[in-house]
Amino acid sequence: MTTILVLFIFVVLAITALIHIYWALGGLWPGINEKTLSKTVIGSTGIKAMPPRWVTALVSVGIWGAAIWPMLWLNWIPHPLPNWIVTAGMFVLTAIFIIRGLGGLLPIARHMNSEEPFATLNLRYFSPLITLLGVMMFYLLFTN
Repeated sequence: MTTILVLFIFVVLAITALIHIYWALGGLWPGINEKTLSKTVIGSTGIKAMPPRWVTALVSVGIWGAAIWPMLWLNWIPHPLPNWIVTAGMFVLTAIFIIRGLGGLLPIARHMNSEEPFATLNLRYFSPLITLLGVMMFYLLFTN
């Protein structure tokens, strides 16, 4: 079970990080221009453009870190980090994913991110998937 969860987390977040790299390099999918891309993947009320590319690249680095962190937690990847840092990181990631996932379902979040199609995609797919990843991390954190 642990292996399946860790691999699922890794694959989902690795794909997400790769997509962010694509955007950082100027890619527009799933939009047709910067405005439609920003309304699809960010959705902040009134958004008209993507953040600077370096910000998107930095987000990608963070997502890559989150993708490999459960592997660090289980000592699948050799690392020089003290156990307390790996444990703290796992707690922080678990909290971030659960809070972001569930928070995306709250009315205030829907008000702040009201641009379509993001608002609908977030409600149907993004928030539930992010919550699921957080719950999986929670499971890993407290069963290993």
